Amino acid sequence: MESLFYRAVLHVILRDHYSSYKSEKRVGNVYSKAKSFVDYVRRALRRLELDDSKLCDSDIQSYHDTYEARMDEMHAFNLLKVTLAPCIEGLILLDRLCYLKEQENVSFSALVQLFDPLLSPRCYAVVGLKSHAMKLKS
Repeated sequence: MESLFYRAVLHVILRDHYSSYKSEKRVGNVYSKAKSFVDYVRRALRRLELDDSKLCDSDIQSYHDTYEARMDEMHAFNLLKVTLAPCIEGLILLDRLCYLKEQENVSFSALVQLFDPLLSPRCYAVVGLKSHAMKLKS
């Protein structure tokens, strides 16, 4: 959760000091190498090729301190997301399966489990077989 929190606060810093900076570059796994939030932000800004001298350490730390109280909200939201995601994913798959079942030119349709759901929640495939209309030669 802390890495998600760091990334969210970094996003606020980018919005406030770098005009909602958008980049093709990614921050990557900076969190695992960072010793503190300030170090994380400095490393991330360098990775994004942004001028980290715009901010002093106390400014960066003040962002952390300001938003730290909201970390419980973020944790609750993430738990809700993790809980509801499989339900929503299931509804989408069932909707696609129902669509195939309604098609006249589909003779067979099913959800097929390709591998263990613990490896990935996207382990199902929606499969449909078109029916072949046989033409008789006269």
